[in-house]
Amino acid sequence: MKKIFAMIAIILINFIFQTSLYQFVSIFGVIPNISLILLVIFSMITNGIVGGSLGLLTGLLYDMMLQEIFGIYTLIYFVIGALIGSFSEELNRENYMLYGTATLLSTIFMHLSFFIILFFLKYRIDYSYYILGKIVLEIVLNTILTFFVLKFIVSLFSKLNYK
Repeated sequence: MKKIFAMIAIILINFIFQTSLYQFVSIFGVIPNISLILLVIFSMITNGIVGGSLGLLTGLLYDMMLQEIFGIYTLIYFVIGALIGSFSEELNRENYMLYGTATLLSTIFMHLSFFIILFFLKYRIDYSYYILGKIVLEIVLNTILTFFVLKFIVSLFSKLNYK
């Protein structure tokens, strides 16, 4: 139970940093989505129920703070957390390449789902060719940063004696 509260605290602290401080650390105008990386890591560490719950929390935070249409990020992050969490029980959790692959696929799924939902809501998406380059760079950044964030989370949980 303490481990889940630690995960929630990390997500909340990261959300504050994601919406305020990470703007100053953009690489070629792209800010890596650390919240998505944390969701993938925590979903793979736990199960589908906890992963979906953490996805709901993360999505609700994004929808309340950033989005004019409420519920898009909540739905997307919930699906990502629940799917990865439900498959994580059969995977080798010590294989760090799986975390990177899951983050890569989750980033693609997040952006693709976001654009499909906006398309069906009849939102005009201007300059999608310009956005595509930034999405590809975000996919690469998220995948690379997954290994560093995972190393940090593993060392933090081992110091706190959470298994």
